[in-house]
Amino acid sequence: MRRITLAVMAMFCASSASAGEFDNIKQLSQDAFLRLSKDLASVTALRALSPGVALNFFGVDVGVELGITKVQNSGDWTQAGGGSTDVVTPRVTIHKGLGGGFDIGASLGTSGGSGLSTLGVIGRYQAIEPTTLLPGLGFRFSGDRTYGSSHVTVQSLGLDAIAAKPLVVVTPYIGVGTVRTDTKAPGTTLSDASVSRSRLFVGFDTHLGFATVSAEAEKSGGATTVSSKIGFRF
Repeated sequence: MRRITLAVMAMFCASSASAGEFDNIKQLSQDAFLRLSKDLASVTALRALSPGVALNFFGVDVGVELGITKVQNSGDWTQAGGGSTDVVTPRVTIHKGLGGGFDIGASLGTSGGSGLSTLGVIGRYQAIEPTTLLPGLGFRFSGDRTYGSSHVTVQSLGLDAIAAKPLVVVTPYIGVGTVRTDTKAPGTTLSDASVSRSRLFVGFDTHLGFATVSAEAEKSGGATTVSSKIGFRF
């Protein structure tokens, strides 16, 4: 876990060093800025990989994640100065159980060469407990905002429903949700852009002792994100 954390920290530093920071965003038309905002919604949206099963009152879930998002409007992304269109998104996340089916969490991450870092919060509720035959159903609320760039800011709110069926050591899950994103380009003539994107994701979570390994694939609008996570849960 220590080596993985150091690797993620190295990726944070490398991302900052090669940041594009969208310093050419003022060159975009309003329509191009709207298309860019849709990709920013997919890149920066908080995922926080989890099987959708609530922790108990003493439960804690700590992990490091690595996602790769293929943006849809690569021409607009490049023209704005966003860096690579295959955006690597390392994150560190923590969840804490509250009992009664409720969890809270937080996430800190960065979005590849875009120069954007993200800080987010998560709330989860286990509405239906899984049974021997049927999956459980949980709901997840997330909110995050970007910082680190003076050229663009992004704020997102997300709501997801997740069905998960714990097996012996693996918990497969599937989820659907929506993300509302507001994007601003301070110091330009571009009007603020607000977009809502639906998302569908599938994944699995393995739990061996205290160690966890998760993987997830998500489709959000026209953008695809593949993510993995390794951590500890107790």
